[in-house]
Amino acid sequence: MASDDKPKKDRAGETARTRMKASNERPFDIWLQKQLHAMYDEIASEPLPGDLLGLIERDAEKKGKPPGSSGKK
Repeated sequence: MASDDKPKKDRAGETARTRMKASNERPFDIWLQKQLHAMYDEIASEPLPGDLLGLIERDAEKKGKPPGSSGKK
């Protein structure tokens, strides 16, 4: 490639390091994501308790925001 300023030696070293780093981190990242989902998906999908919702609404009222308008859709 004429537009590349780096010598082939430097490019090959960068590619090998990038490939090695990705191969070392990727399996762990995949495993970690699966384990976290297995542990927390059920809990995260549960509805918030009513007393916690009440606290959130009271705090929103103190700040002058109408209840239920958290800005999330």
